[in-house]
Amino acid sequence: MVRILIFITLLFIIFIDIRKMFIPNILNLILLILGFIYKGLQLQSIENGIIGMGVYCLPYIFIYGYLSDLLKKEVLGFGDIKLLMALGYILGYTCIYDIYLFCVISFLISTIFGIIIGITKKNFSLPIPFSPFIIVTFLIFWGSELV
Repeated sequence: MVRILIFITLLFIIFIDIRKMFIPNILNLILLILGFIYKGLQLQSIENGIIGMGVYCLPYIFIYGYLSDLLKKEVLGFGDIKLLMALGYILGYTCIYDIYLFCVISFLISTIFGIIIGITKKNFSLPIPFSPFIIVTFLIFWGSELV
């Protein structure tokens, strides 16, 4: 039941981010609370989830801070980083390779989609919401965890 609520919340986040280029804090908070319920109250799972919260969003914080400063425009919103904190709690920490793979897959999917949109619209400077790609990557990782 909790998995279904997590999935519905993720669909709301995708829909709102595509429409408004914004992720409401309340949806990130609901997702985090659902993550607490999903992981349970065992000390080891809470510890693993908290480490996952920090580690999964760390590469994106560097991108948010340094790349945005270098390019003089916002390349990643902080709502995406808060979303990654909740998703990182649900996934938990396994190894650094999984975090690296998560980043590579999410950026690869968004790059391919961005190139396709740029070619079809003939405009490569259109803003594209990043949360759908983060969520698709999360569902890939979460699905492999459930099997």
